[in-house]
Amino acid sequence: MDRKLSTARSKTVRLAGSHVITTCATIAALLLFVALGSQVLPAALSSAPLPDSASTLKVAFLLNIAIILFGWRRSKDLKEALEAYEAAERLAQRNANTDPATGLGNRRELVRALDEALDHRSGGVFLVLDLDHFKRVNDLHGHLAGDKVLRRVAEVSQKAAPKDACCARTGGDEFAVLLPSVDDATAEKVAAKILEGLATPLFIEGAQIQVTASIGLARLGGCNDEETALRQSDVALYAAKRAGRNAFAWFDRELEREIAERLKLEEDIRAGIKAGEFVPFFQPLVDLNSRQIIGFEALARWRSPSRGLVEAEAFIETAERTGLIGPLTLSVLETALKDARDWPTNLRLAVNVSPVQFRDPMLAEQILKLLSLSGFPANRLEIEITEGSLLEDRDQVLTIIGSLKNVGISISLDDFGTGYASLAQVNRLPLDRIKIDKSFITTIVKSEQTAAIVNTIAGLGHNLSVPITAEGVESEQIRAALADFGCSEAQGWLFGRAISADAVRNFLAMNSGTELPPASEQPADPKPVRKTGGRW
Repeated sequence: MDRKLSTARSKTVRLAGSHVITTCATIAALLLFVALGSQVLPAALSSAPLPDSASTLKVAFLLNIAIILFGWRRSKDLKEALEAYEAAERLAQRNANTDPATGLGNRRELVRALDEALDHRSGGVFLVLDLDHFKRVNDLHGHLAGDKVLRRVAEVSQKAAPKDACCARTGGDEFAVLLPSVDDATAEKVAAKILEGLATPLFIEGAQIQVTASIGLARLGGCNDEETALRQSDVALYAAKRAGRNAFAWFDRELEREIAERLKLEEDIRAGIKAGEFVPFFQPLVDLNSRQIIGFEALARWRSPSRGLVEAEAFIETAERTGLIGPLTLSVLETALKDARDWPTNLRLAVNVSPVQFRDPMLAEQILKLLSLSGFPANRLEIEITEGSLLEDRDQVLTIIGSLKNVGISISLDDFGTGYASLAQVNRLPLDRIKIDKSFITTIVKSEQTAAIVNTIAGLGHNLSVPITAEGVESEQIRAALADFGCSEAQGWLFGRAISADAVRNFLAMNSGTELPPASEQPADPKPVRKTGGRW
């Protein structure tokens, strides 16, 4: 667009110059025509023979007429061409500053208006808008429907904003409204009107489409340049999304510091994955009746040079949101498989896989490749999935699970009771184990209702011939109650906390029969800097 605009401008300048030169030449020819005519015409009208000088003047006179006619014609053509190129320049200028899909200004126009408002120091508010889950509209209804939604947002924004506002589409499903010289109350009214306008469903080819938006507001009085205004409004937009979306929020300094910390955490996680700082810690899985260890669950820990030993609850959510959970999990799994390779053959290894990872159709191949490289037997590996995995592409999830089971890997449903799995879904899934979430286990001796729920789940496992594992067992009283319910396995602080691979190796060397000693006699690791209890 810049090249087209520059080309149109350069052609306009050249044509304007040519037009000026031609016009001046034509005017000069007219003046010469008048001067020659005063001499040639009287002589031409007389009957006396013309002298040689008069004949020369006559030829010059006729030639001058031809020059005038040519100049007039050329000037007319240049004027028409100049008008055409001026129109092209205006069109290029308009296209360079207009979003073609919505007719609003684009980012260039927004930045120009924002710079002007900041230069005048007139105050005002900068509003940014981002549609919530807009990708679903394109996926479900197509891109033509998505374009109609974008035009609807443009109409609503223009209708809600004052006449002197600059409404723009800055890219994708992102919009902005510059509100010069308005107070906070007026800006909030504009934001509320936009949200209210979008609340009305849009009907496209018989389908009802409902979209919402999140809006961030920043006061121009606190901004020195356009970059500051854009950054502050983005911070406010993040606050609106975190508050549940379909809302607006103002920029806040404390929130900015929080986001800076979040970005630093993301950078540290990315660097930590490359540096191999994420390692597995292992928590024992125990047979409730014999108290024999039957395996370990690998839990991710972060040995950060600057943060210390960090538990999963401090970084897993960030890793999932940023798409880093895949490489992080595979890195931890690779190390865990190598660590567990020399364990007694009767011990299994359980590893939790995030629901986000099931969006990757190559997940099963990646796990199988790590198994092959490590030499760890597939029949001793158990992959734990949470109920959130069932919200992903169900067919793809089942395909991945099927590929893993085909080589002998077991599948466990983790944190059962806290998510979305119904009994019918559990019955259709090829599960080898169900793990009851610790939020139920820790209260079974205090709440008859919770005890009844756990008893029902245990009965379900018995009827389906699926073993039930209880998480979060912290007392002998809870262990006895679970044994009465028919739970076969358990894990929790009563049996031991998560420990490093070296501690597991020492423990197994001292206890060849894998009978669990008292917790006080188990090897210890450095205390994590975060509260224990995070899941991975």
